[in-house]
Amino acid sequence: MSETAFHEVLRVTRGPETRIYNLMSVPDGAELWRVTEIAGEASRSVKETHFSDAEAAAEFLDEVRRTLKAGGWQEEE
Repeated sequence: MSETAFHEVLRVTRGPETRIYNLMSVPDGAELWRVTEIAGEASRSVKETHFSDAEAAAEFLDEVRRTLKAGGWQEEE
């Protein structure tokens, strides 16, 4: 059985909240997962979407990045 591996692709913060976007390779493409962390609370994760090709994933992530930036989120590098 193979180990599930997430690859962090985006981390943003606004106030006390941090959102971490991770890609996970699956047999038919990749899944994008969002983890939300707020100090003093349990982390939450949700599967945002599934991609069948890398180009669609890159386009979606670019749009997410622009939308979050417009909403006042700061990207961590």
